[in-house]
Amino acid sequence: MKVFITLFICIFLFFSYQNPSIAQDDNGSFSIRGGLGTDINGGLGYGFGLGYKFPYSNFELTAVLFAHSSEETTEDFHTYTETTDLFVYGIMGNYLIGYRDKMSGWFGVVGIGFAAISVDWEESSPTDESLGTPLPGGGSKQSESGTGGGSVINAGFGYSFGNLSLRAEFPVIFAFSPPGGATGVAPTFIAMLSYTF
Repeated sequence: MKVFITLFICIFLFFSYQNPSIAQDDNGSFSIRGGLGTDINGGLGYGFGLGYKFPYSNFELTAVLFAHSSEETTEDFHTYTETTDLFVYGIMGNYLIGYRDKMSGWFGVVGIGFAAISVDWEESSPTDESLGTPLPGGGSKQSESGTGGGSVINAGFGYSFGNLSLRAEFPVIFAFSPPGGATGVAPTFIAMLSYTF
């Protein structure tokens, strides 16, 4: 978490320092974006968004869909494999630091959002038979699923080529009541391509 806060502050200060004025003919704009990402365990994630940047402002509101799958193996007396599948749909509010609508240049991204988060969690072991449901060939597994509320904080940076821009974002997903042994915090990274209309 300290790393994320440091990243957030550095992005804000860097892009605030070189923030140009907003264009006088800024009438707001819609954008659509999509991308691929990962997390600290190497899981695969992908996301889509439809956003609107308000006129004469660098504030954007985006409807987002994000899906993510991760797997972690631990060794104790037995070997355990834990898989978590997340599906996030919600609203993100981002402030684009140093961004000028449909003009080339670097910009920073900081934001926060709220979401509904669906979680499928499973833990299995080929040798431990105490987890619950027996597995063919030995071992057992336990699993739980649930949907609840959550929040997302976001920081990143991007480069605009005009209507087209590339973004590197670091959203951290907080599930309020994750099922089973699923973690309530999921730091992720996603690279996105965005087109502004």
